[in-house]
Amino acid sequence: MSTRRQKPLIGTSLLERLLLRHVAVVCPESRLIVAVIKQAFVDLCSPSKHQRAEARRFFQDGRLELWCDQVGLSPNFMREIAIKAGYLNPADTAEGGGHA
Repeated sequence: MSTRRQKPLIGTSLLERLLLRHVAVVCPESRLIVAVIKQAFVDLCSPSKHQRAEARRFFQDGRLELWCDQVGLSPNFMREIAIKAGYLNPADTAEGGGHA
């Protein structure tokens, strides 16, 4: 297992714009929720092993679903973006990286 992490394929500002394009309604509250989800993506690339582990749990333990449901985002779509953009290893998802 390699300890070297790859740089994601898309940056966080582009990621935020992508997420906001898919929310049901763009308003201050949905921007806040998108910021929480975006932070989980950022934490997946953290130098801290603990933060990376916590971010992976966020994508697996139901918290992602709770946040996504508030703004009409698909949690499976979020996981797919995380995998395809290089933030999350498919082996780190409960589904093993299956498509939505």
